[in-house]
Amino acid sequence: MTTRISSGGDAPVGARPWTLLRNPGREVLEETARRLDLHPLVIEDLQAGRQQPKAEIFGDVLYLSIWDIDRHDDDATMTDTDLALILTTEELVLVQRGNGAEFRDLDALLRDQNGPVPADSPVSAMHRVLDAVVRDFVDLGASVEKGLDDLESEVFDSRVHEDYRKIYRLRQRIGQIDRASSGLAEALRSAADHLTLLTEQHPQLRPYFSHLENDARGVSELTSTEHASLDALVSSHQSNVATRQNQDMRTISAFAALLAVPTVIAGIYGMNFKNIPLVRWEYGWLAIGIGMMAFDVIAYVMFRSRGWLGHRSSDEE
Repeated sequence: MTTRISSGGDAPVGARPWTLLRNPGREVLEETARRLDLHPLVIEDLQAGRQQPKAEIFGDVLYLSIWDIDRHDDDATMTDTDLALILTTEELVLVQRGNGAEFRDLDALLRDQNGPVPADSPVSAMHRVLDAVVRDFVDLGASVEKGLDDLESEVFDSRVHEDYRKIYRLRQRIGQIDRASSGLAEALRSAADHLTLLTEQHPQLRPYFSHLENDARGVSELTSTEHASLDALVSSHQSNVATRQNQDMRTISAFAALLAVPTVIAGIYGMNFKNIPLVRWEYGWLAIGIGMMAFDVIAYVMFRSRGWLGHRSSDEE
């Protein structure tokens, strides 16, 4: 397990209002708890592993646990890691847990002073981190909406056989975004009063936190709608599969019927009797062959007209 502690990149510890811990060990967490006088439950949660998104208040300390879903622009992939934010009046402690290669680069994010809210205080640094997380939620919700449009085009295009794996991946992504965004929105709602106290020195930040909560809740509501839309598409997909299976069964039955006609006739005339019609006639075999062909042609035309052998023409439909 690797541990990394930083306070604003290469700056000395204390020069920046945040501290970043990546997969910290027990000793590092205990030292942080002693330095900030953290409640033992905070350290217990951080050592226990993945926690559901939530906000807890211990005295003057705000403990926020969220799921950080980071969207990569190069290949539109998603990484899901745990992020805990411990906010005091003097410092913001960020704890990242998971696969180190998938961590969001919070150092670069916080060192960048561009934007309407520079990370020059613990609470503004918290806003900068949460804003980046929520913006990814919004982008991911929009990408899912586009994926639903593409999938809908495939489902209702008879020339395309939709990929059930694509449906499964989209359902998995919607659920992942829904759980993370709804959890963050609820955590911000429950911490609203405490954030109001922590922003007494920075009242200009209060609308920004309200905006974050609204955005997170909006993504959660969007994904709920996307869930319903995907369920409708899944029903259409299942209906398409059943329709294609029925068509296949009709086609197989039609071919079996076409083969059954000459089989039955050949079976009858293959019996060892002398009084079967046309057996003693010189051209009997020709008459029987023509009869079999006529039966098959009639059956083929009938099956074709009903759509059992291929699709009907537009005029017939």
